[in-house]
Amino acid sequence: MLGVFYLKTFYYLCIVMIEKDFVPYEESFELDKLGFDERCIGNYADDKKHTLFTDKYTRGKVDAPTFSQAFRFFRDKHNINAQIAFCEYSVSSENSWKFTFDNPTNVLIWNGKFNTYEEAELECLKVLIEMVKTK
Repeated sequence: MLGVFYLKTFYYLCIVMIEKDFVPYEESFELDKLGFDERCIGNYADDKKHTLFTDKYTRGKVDAPTFSQAFRFFRDKHNINAQIAFCEYSVSSENSWKFTFDNPTNVLIWNGKFNTYEEAELECLKVLIEMVKTK
């Protein structure tokens, strides 16, 4: 009985500690429609609740990739490399997290103005999804 308690506690701590590393449900669903099929350690059930260490092929589930897996998908399958960086300017109020995509001309156009890396990361992923959907 104590072993089950420890296992449940470990499982809960894993979810709490790494939840931010997973792509949210809506974007995971869109990635699935774009052909993302990498093996994931988590998924979302019909109620959009995140679970870890479940069978990838369970009916009614959407894989929950990490952000790293999602960005690798766009690099490997669609040849789009994204970069996220903190940009500092002479006017400090303009300092912020931004994202860009590599292009052949090496002219980097930085997008957005975000307070945190995570905000920039999520918005960048949304833009990548739209880019591939409209291709």
